[in-house]
Amino acid sequence: MKLKTTLLAAAATLAAAPAAHAYQGVYGAIGAGLSYIGPDRDFEGTGALAFDSEADYENGIGVYTALGHEGAGGWRKEFEFSYRTNDLRHFPGDGINFTGWNENTVDGDIQSMAFMFNLIKNFQSDSKVTPYVGLGAGMARLKADYIGADPSFSGGFGALNVQDKAWEFAYQGIAGLAFELAEGLALDLSYRYFATFDPDFTGTLAGLAESYEQEYNSHSLFAGLRWNFGAAAPAAPQYKDCWDGSSVPVASDCPPQLTEQTSGALDPINVIVYFDYDKSNLTPEASNLIKEASARALANDVDTVVVSGHADRSGGSAYNQQLSERRAAVVRDALIANGIPADKIRIESFGEDRPAKPTEDGVREPLNRRTEVVISFQ
Repeated sequence: MKLKTTLLAAAATLAAAPAAHAYQGVYGAIGAGLSYIGPDRDFEGTGALAFDSEADYENGIGVYTALGHEGAGGWRKEFEFSYRTNDLRHFPGDGINFTGWNENTVDGDIQSMAFMFNLIKNFQSDSKVTPYVGLGAGMARLKADYIGADPSFSGGFGALNVQDKAWEFAYQGIAGLAFELAEGLALDLSYRYFATFDPDFTGTLAGLAESYEQEYNSHSLFAGLRWNFGAAAPAAPQYKDCWDGSSVPVASDCPPQLTEQTSGALDPINVIVYFDYDKSNLTPEASNLIKEASARALANDVDTVVVSGHADRSGGSAYNQQLSERRAAVVRDALIANGIPADKIRIESFGEDRPAKPTEDGVREPLNRRTEVVISFQ
């Protein structure tokens, strides 16, 4: 019971934990884990004593280290060095004419040492866990070390000796989860599918020179640490409560309160409605703000209402233009629903072109996800 209570408390703590920081700048990473080469990898003799076999390997180990840079939008570019080694189990042969070498007659391993360039995309979330996917390409040095005794059974080809290296083009796919442990430090759990073009090796078979070609790919599960030397990306602004019950970022002004004027036109009313990320629906606070502004406008001689929609730079330009149009339209409809004549409303949309707070492309900025309303009086 005590263990159950402890686990529930830990889960509640994680659920209530603040969102992970998005960092920009240089980072380093190290990791290690399991290297698995699937069964039945092709292994062929291509010389005078040609044969067609397969290779089976034991589970092995892998390590990596990386140095990279994370920029805006969660994109990471990194250079990675990795090493994998797997012991040979056997060459089972083709089951017909070539009996191969069994576990008692062959020994050795295959090693890969790779230099890769990876492009990785982080998917920022509102938790301390960040999923990511990526692709990599580079060069790998493969080293084969196989020693096979002369089989005593029918179909044996004699003693096998392969001790050679080959450089080949390498590529990989990456998927993982990053768990923020502390500011600038994350635990990486990742999967990598790593493969190369088929390497060619030379050696001997039954005392004669022989050429070999084989297939190489592996599945790796890694656990590692990644530490960021850069600064955290700007955090989302804190909000404050205004006199009319609305909430706005602390860097913004609250909607102005109307004061009685005995003569002359009233000053325009400026209202800013903020939206959640990639949304165009009104929050309850925004609906109350529009209702209050409409009531104040109708209590006086309203002349024109200009509604301007905006978006941040986290999406494509064309998409953000459409999003700003939807945000302007939903505010216009709310004004009409609260009694403002439709013929007095003019809507505009600027997409990401007129940010309240300039940012780099791809940055989610709450201050820029907005619709501005200017109500003028006669």
